[in-house]
Amino acid sequence: MRAVFTDKVAVSEQIHFEFEGRPLTALPGDSVAAALMSNGIVDLRVTQTGASRGIFCGMGICHDCLVAIDGQLNQRACVIKAHNGMKILRQQFLGKPLVEAPHIQNEKVSSSEIETPDLLIIGGGVGGMSAAIIAAQSGLDVMLLDERPQLGGQFSKQPAPIHASSPPSTMDKQVRMGRELIQQMTDAGVRIIKEAHIWAGFPKRDVLAIYDGRTQLFRPQRLLIATGAYERGLPVHGWTLPGVMTTGAAQSLLRTYRVVPGQRIFVAGNGPFNVQVALELAQAGAEIVGIAESAAQPSIRSITSIYKMYRSSPRLLFDGLRYLRQLKEKNIPLLYNSSLSSVCNTGEELQATITSDINRSQSEHHTSFDADIICVGYGFLPSNILLRTLGCEHHYDISRKQLIVKRSENFETTKSGIYAVGDCAGLGGAYAAHEEGGIAGLHVATSLGHKPTKKHLANRTKSKLLLNKHRRFQSGLWKLYAARAPEPKKNNQGIEICRCESVTLDQIHSAIEAGCNSIGEIKQQTRIGMGRCQGRYCAPILAELLSERTNELIDESKFFAPRVPITPVRIGDITRY
Repeated sequence: MRAVFTDKVAVSEQIHFEFEGRPLTALPGDSVAAALMSNGIVDLRVTQTGASRGIFCGMGICHDCLVAIDGQLNQRACVIKAHNGMKILRQQFLGKPLVEAPHIQNEKVSSSEIETPDLLIIGGGVGGMSAAIIAAQSGLDVMLLDERPQLGGQFSKQPAPIHASSPPSTMDKQVRMGRELIQQMTDAGVRIIKEAHIWAGFPKRDVLAIYDGRTQLFRPQRLLIATGAYERGLPVHGWTLPGVMTTGAAQSLLRTYRVVPGQRIFVAGNGPFNVQVALELAQAGAEIVGIAESAAQPSIRSITSIYKMYRSSPRLLFDGLRYLRQLKEKNIPLLYNSSLSSVCNTGEELQATITSDINRSQSEHHTSFDADIICVGYGFLPSNILLRTLGCEHHYDISRKQLIVKRSENFETTKSGIYAVGDCAGLGGAYAAHEEGGIAGLHVATSLGHKPTKKHLANRTKSKLLLNKHRRFQSGLWKLYAARAPEPKKNNQGIEICRCESVTLDQIHSAIEAGCNSIGEIKQQTRIGMGRCQGRYCAPILAELLSERTNELIDESKFFAPRVPITPVRIGDITRY
C-alpha cells in the first residue's frame, strides 16, 4: 500500500504494467519491487527446492527478489525501475526457460577509451559524497559511481523524483543532509554516474563497471571506496519466507517510493534503527504489532554508556529518548531481551515466534506475533567485497564478528592510492562517514600536489574533533545495546544458512564431521557460498562454526576468497568489453 502522506497529485500519474498477466498500476520512478509491494505482491520467485522467495535486503545484495522482465531472467526487482507496458513473471529456478522469450538485441559496446579521473569514488552515500566535494573543490577531476537510481546511500535515502517536490523544510534531517551534499557535488563539478553496476576491481586501481548498456574500464590515479554496509542475516526457521525482510528494506520502500510493505508489521532485531523505522512505518499508516529487542532494557547499569553518548552528541541521545516516548504514545509494545526464533506461514499471515530471556537465566519464554510483514535488523556488516578484491588487508573484529579493513589516519588502505571511508571500512555511522570522507578527500588532493585552502585545513581540524566525538558516541551506543547474538547452531538443524543454495546447518555439520575443516572444503562439499550473493550472508556464520570446531582464530583467510565478478553479471556484458 502507499503511505498515507503520498502526494495526491503523484497518485494520479500512474504507469501500467502486468504481473503474471494481471494488469497493475504503479507510479513513475517506482522500482519493480515497490510497484509489486504496493499491489500486495510479496512472492517473486521459486528456488531449486520449490520454495518461494521475495524481497529481503532491498538493496541488491541478496538477489532473492529476482524476476523475469519482458523475457529477461535474473532482474533484481529492488533495483530495476518499472515502466509502462512492462511484463513481469515470477522467476522459476534456472533450467526452466521462459516461454516465447523475446530475442535480446545486442546493447551498445564500450569504446576502448579508458576513463582516467584523478579520483574515482565508488558509492554515493554520505561518506563518498563528502570526499567527492572536498576533492573537486581542491581542483581534482572527480568521478562518482553509484548503483542506485538516487544518491544518498542508506542513511540519506532520497525519494524518487515524483516524491521529491517537497520543500526542504518538510524533510527530515537525513533527507536534507543528502540533498545538500548532492547539490554541493553538482556545484563542485563532480561527474556523477548513477545506476552503475560495479563488477570487478584489480589491485592496480582498475575498476570495471556496466552503465548505459556498456562496460567501462576506469583507471584513476586515486580510488576511494565508500560502499557502506548491509544488514546481517539471522538464520532461523522461516527467515527465507516471502514477507520476511530487513528493516532497511522496509525503510527503503517507504522513504524512496512511499510504499508501506504491509498493513501489520512486526519488527525484531538489535539497535535503535529498528525503533526509528517502526515509527516511520507507523506514521505512514502501518500497524506495528510489536518490536523485539535482543538487548536488555537500559537500567542504572547503563549510566556510563548513556553519559558517554550524552557528552558526545546530546542531540542523538535525545532523538533516541524521543523515539521511546513515541512508542508509548502509539502503544507499540517493545520487548527487551527478546530475539526472533522462528517464522511460519499460517496460510493467511506470517507468525513470528520470539524467545525471551528476561533474567538472563536458563528459563526461556516464547511469544508469538501475527503480521503481514516481519522486519529483521540484527546489526550490519561492512560491504567490503570490492576492498578485498582490490587486495586491501583486513583484520577480524572478534567483538563485532566482522572483517575490518586496515587504514591509515587519512583512511588510505594497505594498497597505495586506495582509500576506504564509512561503514564499508568498519561500522561507525553516517556522521562519522561524513567526516572521514572530508578528511580522505583532502588527503587525496594533497597527495596529487594540490595545495589545500585555509578553509579546508580548518575543516579538516574540525572534522577530526567531530570524528572522535562520533566514535565515542558509537562506543557508548554499542555498549548500551550489547546483546548475545542469536546462534543458529542452538536451534533445529534444518535451518538454511546459505539462502542462495539452500544449504542447511545439518549439511554443514555433516561436512565438518566428514573431515572438512576449511571454508573452501565445505564450499566444495555443499555449495555454500556459491550463489548470487557470494557468501555475504553465510560466510561470517560458517567462519564462526569452523573456528569453534578447529579452535583457530578467525582471520581473513577463514572467509571465502573474493573473486571476479564480485556480483552476478551477464557473460555478454563481459565479452563485449
